[in-house]
Parts: sequence; structure tokens; C-alpha cells
Amino acid sequence: MATAVNKDAESDDDECGTMRIEAEGAIKEIQFAVAFAELSSKLSRSDDLVYFNLQTKEGELFCVELCIQGFRVSLYVEVLHCTINIIS
Repeated sequence: MATAVNKDAESDDDECGTMRIEAEGAIKEIQFAVAFAELSSKLSRSDDLVYFNLQTKEGELFCVELCIQGFRVSLYVEVLHCTINIIS
């Protein structure tokens, strides 16, 4: 029984960077299909929420949120003739 308690304590420690690790894995999986992708250095992250930025090969920019519920586009920026329009 003591071993199970120790494993649970260890898994709580491992949980700390789970979303970051998950996002890094997702970025590696999509890099072939996008022009650019990286973890956001500007937005704060927590144990259960991270953001990453990506640019499609067509030039569209996205900020993607990853949390326990999954992925969600949190910001889409349309670039037209060197003008940035934020679509909400």
C-alpha cells in the first residue's frame, strides 16, 4: 500500500509540466505542415494551461491554447498587405 501512495505522489510531481510536454509533442508532430511553431514566450503558462504560436504555410498566424479539455484557437491574426487585423 505504501508503494501506491509513493507512486501517486510521484505522478503529482510529474503532472507539473504535462501540458508543456504535451504542447512540445504537438509542435513536433505539426512542424512538417506549418511554416513556424513554438511555445509562447509572452503568455503565462501553468501546470494545466499552455499557449503556442504557429504560422501556416499560407501566412496565417494563430495562438493555440492547450489545456486538459484539448486544443482551442485563442487568437487568429489575418495578415493582408502587411497590415495585421485581429479577428475576434
